[in-house]
Amino acid sequence: MIDLTRLIKDTSAYKTVKADKTSERLSHAYLILSADKENLGEYLKIFAKLILSGGERADRLIDEGFHPDVFTFPTKGDAVLKEDVEKIIEESFLKPIESDKKLFIIKNGESMNAASQNKLLKTLEEPPNGVHILIGSANEYSLLSTVRSRVKKLVIPPFSAEQLISVLESECVDKERLINAVSCGDGTLGKALALYGDDKLSETIDLAVDTFVNMKTSRDVLEFSNKIASKGDVKEFLSVLELINRDYMLYLNGAESAVFNKITLARVKGAQNFTAGAVVYAAEQIAEAEKRISANGNPQAVLERLLFAILEGKHKWRKS
Repeated sequence: MIDLTRLIKDTSAYKTVKADKTSERLSHAYLILSADKENLGEYLKIFAKLILSGGERADRLIDEGFHPDVFTFPTKGDAVLKEDVEKIIEESFLKPIESDKKLFIIKNGESMNAASQNKLLKTLEEPPNGVHILIGSANEYSLLSTVRSRVKKLVIPPFSAEQLISVLESECVDKERLINAVSCGDGTLGKALALYGDDKLSETIDLAVDTFVNMKTSRDVLEFSNKIASKGDVKEFLSVLELINRDYMLYLNGAESAVFNKITLARVKGAQNFTAGAVVYAAEQIAEAEKRISANGNPQAVLERLLFAILEGKHKWRKS
C-alpha cells in the first residue's frame, strides 16, 4: 500500500495546517491545490484526519468514507452540483455526532459553476462554529475571486523523483521501469503510476535518445518526425527529450542527474557533436514546442520545426 502521508507530511501545505491545528487557529476553509487530480481526494483525507485528530478509529472511518462528521462531495459523478452545495449548507447547521468539528470535503472544486460557488459564499465566509471546509482543485483560476478571497490557499507542489521512488519502490517491483516513469512524469504520483503502467514508455525513451544522438542531417528530420508522430503521444516524447537534453548538459558540466542519466547517459554520450551552446538552444526550442503543443498546434508541424531547430543548433555551435 502506497504511503501517501509520507509524501504529504513534508509539504508546506501539511505543515501549515498542522501549525494551525496546534495553535488552535484552524481556518474555516482551505483551498488545496494539486496537479495530481488522480490522488487529490486521498490527499484531502489526510488533511481531514489532521484537522479532526480523532485517533485510529476516526482515521479509519475517514479513509473508508464512513465518518459521520466528514462529508465528501460530489456525491455522484465528477462534478460538484447545485444539490451538493445545498447539502453542505443544510448539514453545516447540524451538530457533529462524534467529533467537536464537522468537515466538508469538496473534490474537483474547479467543476463548480458560478451559481454554485456564489451559493457557497456565505458558508465559506461565516460557517457555523466547528465547521471546516476543504476544497481540492487542480487549479484556482476556475474559482471565483470571491471564493478565493474566503479560503486559505495551500499548494501541494510537484514531488522530486527521489520522493516518488521512495514511496513507490515497495509497490513497483521493476526498478528501471519505475525510474523511467518518475523521471518522465510531471512530479505527481498519478502521472508516475500511469507511466509505470505504460508499456510504450521504454520505446519512447529509446526513440528520444535515437533522435538526440543520430539525427545528423536535414534528410533525417522527416524520418524522425514521422517515427515520433506515429507513436501518438508527442507531449510525452517532448518531456522525455527535455530530460535527455538536461542530463546531457549536466554531463557536459561534469555533474550527474540524480536519476535519469543512470539509464540514458551511456547512450547519450555518443552525441559528441553536441556542445553546451547547442544543448542550451535545444532546451529553448523544446520548451517552445511544448507551448505550441499545449496551444493545440499541429503535432507534425511542431515536431518538424523542433527537429530542424535542434539540427540548426548542432551546426551553429559545432565543435571547431
